[in-house]
Amino acid sequence: MGKQNAPKLAVVLLIFTVLAWGLSFISTKIVLTQLPPITIAFYRQIIASVFLILWGIVSKTLLRVSLREWIMIMISAFFGIVLYFAFENTGLQYTTAANASMIISALPVFTLLSEAIIYKMKIRRQLVWWIMISIGGVYLLVTDHGGLDFSSTRFIGNSMVLGAMACWVVYTAFCKKLLEKHSTILITTYQSLISIFLFIPFIIPEIKRWPTLTSLSVSVWVNLLFLGIFCSALAYVWYAYAVKNLGATISTVFLNLIPVVTMVTGSFLLEEIITGWQIIGISLILLSLFQLSKPTEHHRKIDRVFQEEHGV
Repeated sequence: MGKQNAPKLAVVLLIFTVLAWGLSFISTKIVLTQLPPITIAFYRQIIASVFLILWGIVSKTLLRVSLREWIMIMISAFFGIVLYFAFENTGLQYTTAANASMIISALPVFTLLSEAIIYKMKIRRQLVWWIMISIGGVYLLVTDHGGLDFSSTRFIGNSMVLGAMACWVVYTAFCKKLLEKHSTILITTYQSLISIFLFIPFIIPEIKRWPTLTSLSVSVWVNLLFLGIFCSALAYVWYAYAVKNLGATISTVFLNLIPVVTMVTGSFLLEEIITGWQIIGISLILLSLFQLSKPTEHHRKIDRVFQEEHGV
């Protein structure tokens, strides 16, 4: 495909990425009806690893990495895949798919805040206000009905999803160095592969709850394959292509639509009810995300750095 058509293809792939990641929360809820939470993540990474390794062999993108880099890959996989999905999938047992996706969608805000603290970056006063508004929106989602109820199952589930978000912030910090030298696809492949072994201690307590593979319904198999191939493998490739041809800023704005996909499909497929407080919280987060994603000279610099770091 010619360069003139690359942006159009990038937009199409971004739409598929948004749909895949938005539907991932719905698929996980469906698979949870027959498989325990951490087991789902374990199977998901096996499927993703097989697909990514085959992709790497065909595209010849699998390269050697140093021992130090392997250690960093292992640590990042532990936080960004093992602990992340352990928290997220467990949380999805107690909260709605819409809630979980909306909390996770606030990740860019918390990543920006953590990087500002770690690297002592200056944040403009206007950005601080939008960050605070986004945190307020997350509070309304997590607390349920705007009040703290530590015994509420939804509060427990939302808190687990917040734990997943914290793990992703740590994962991002470790990935920053790896992505200075290697591509996103390469690092994702190795992280997915090594996470399979890191999952073993976590899935042992769930083995007694494992059904036989032949007893799994067709619906569960379809959603499990969808999570592994499309959400954990292809979507990362699509997103990297979009960033290369559209820039990180525009691509990030598209990702803000993920919770919308989850909310709409969740209300139809899972019959999830959205409360007034949740709508207010969602509105605050979406508003802050769009404001923080507005193109500026600072964002254009970030785009250039992002492309260099991700090898796209």
